[in-house]
Amino acid sequence: MLSYFMDYKIAFFGVKSWEREIIEKEISKLDTYGVGIFEKEVQDDIELAKKYEIISPFIYSTMDKSTLDKLPNLKMIATRSTGMDHIDLEECKKRKIVVTSVPAYGSNTVAEYAFALLLAITRKIVVAHQSVEEGDFNPEGLTGVDLYGKTLGVIGIGKIGQNVVKIARGFGMKVLGVDGHVDPLMLKKPGFKYVDLETCLKNSDFVTLHVPAIPETFHMINKKNIKLMKEGSFLINTARGAVVETEAMIWALNNKILAGVGLDVTEEEMLIDSMSVVMSKKVTKDNLQEVLSFHLLRDRDDVVFTPHNAFNTKEAIGRIVDTTIQNIKDFCARS
Repeated sequence: MLSYFMDYKIAFFGVKSWEREIIEKEISKLDTYGVGIFEKEVQDDIELAKKYEIISPFIYSTMDKSTLDKLPNLKMIATRSTGMDHIDLEECKKRKIVVTSVPAYGSNTVAEYAFALLLAITRKIVVAHQSVEEGDFNPEGLTGVDLYGKTLGVIGIGKIGQNVVKIARGFGMKVLGVDGHVDPLMLKKPGFKYVDLETCLKNSDFVTLHVPAIPETFHMINKKNIKLMKEGSFLINTARGAVVETEAMIWALNNKILAGVGLDVTEEEMLIDSMSVVMSKKVTKDNLQEVLSFHLLRDRDDVVFTPHNAFNTKEAIGRIVDTTIQNIKDFCARS
């Protein structure tokens, strides 16, 4: 045991019931008088959060300037995610708050899930299951499409995107990749070609997104360029909701440009996850529009919607927690 952990008060926020056991097991290795583990998000109980110097949040804890202003003792944010768009990094830098993430917990995990969504929507698995549950054991209206021989557009050829390419080749698909950085090793892959975004959208039968939520990727798929997609194509998003303009998706579905969409994320996630925001007197017209858009998508048979679940395997959660604990240990050792 390393005694320097006793110098810091540590808390995990936004912990789901299925994470708790893994976190409890790992934090037992920390030499500290106790670690707080809370289901609530940081912004939902600032008085509690301000007691801690090291906070490990998930993406639903908004660590913006307003929140940071109320946490004068905060020394470190160890987010249990790859993306850090929920954290004001510039403000943390000014305050000398160390921020760490988990960059590589589930490149295979998320890639596999993207294909789970792709198969679910292209083969109408959810609708078929619901039909059987209702007593209608009949394939009428459940005709799907093959993946073999079709073209998959992969937007974002990082670790997750590269795993998606491998899986796609196993299905006998051709792959078009979009990324600002060209990996020389990917150029040697058979059936794979780097193209620009416009070419990808025009020529892909299926498009899957694997980019971070940064200003450059905000509404990367939007009302203007979604019109370029093939009529009857499919869109999969396991990245971040803000990468795709929700209204553009609804328009494309209504106009048969998109035959189906598989979503694990949505622009409206923060509102849906936190009903206190929706019920707040400060709720805006835009907030209500976003919630309405979510419901318009959720209730469609040509949309498969899951609750930001792509990362959620026992193995991936273990890696997330292990890395987070190591990040905290490294910080404490340097302090």
